[in-house]
Amino acid sequence: MLKSVLRMQRSLAAEIMDNPQISEDVWQRFHHELGYVHRALRNHRVIVRALERDPKPVRRVLDIGCGHGELLHEIRRALGVEVIGVDLRAPKRSVHGIPIIAADAACDRLPDADVAVCLAVIHHLSDPEVVALVRNAGRSVRRLIIVDLVRHRMPLLLFNVFLAPFLSPDFAADGRQSVRRSYTPEELRLVIERALEGSNAHFEHRVTPIRSRQIVDISWR
Repeated sequence: MLKSVLRMQRSLAAEIMDNPQISEDVWQRFHHELGYVHRALRNHRVIVRALERDPKPVRRVLDIGCGHGELLHEIRRALGVEVIGVDLRAPKRSVHGIPIIAADAACDRLPDADVAVCLAVIHHLSDPEVVALVRNAGRSVRRLIIVDLVRHRMPLLLFNVFLAPFLSPDFAADGRQSVRRSYTPEELRLVIERALEGSNAHFEHRVTPIRSRQIVDISWR
């Protein structure tokens, strides 16, 4: 009974920031607020720690869906590695001069790197697009770290209570829709298994106790 009460159907309605026609100023403001949310949720720190624990040398990190480059700036500052980003929309100005390439990570050739990270991106995609992104990333990196939201009423409630009051109304609306668009852990595991079928890759999948995020850590042997 409880599961049926808490279950949410996935919404595929577009978010404001998915609109390619929004102005550069609005796009930059949204990513500024997004950076605030990721810092509050400690998502940047989680990714940096995952990179620190890599058993192999990490010399170059690729951020898929990097926005204006704030996460890459944090990675470069913390680890002293080379960084590069790709995004459907390359910004006119990036954070601290981070190199960013305009590309579709599902089909365009990606820059070579040791590890790719992908933060709060896959909930914007369909199942086939996630499969294509994972397979495409595997051609350029040996490891892919995906961090995203969990579709559940708990993170939606926590967002409304603790984060939405400090955000602009438009961004708060997008934040709620991001949760509604996200995968459940069961759905995401099935999509990743489909993406890696027939490959030499293995992955770990973790979900925080309060469902604030889920992490998929893929390694190609």
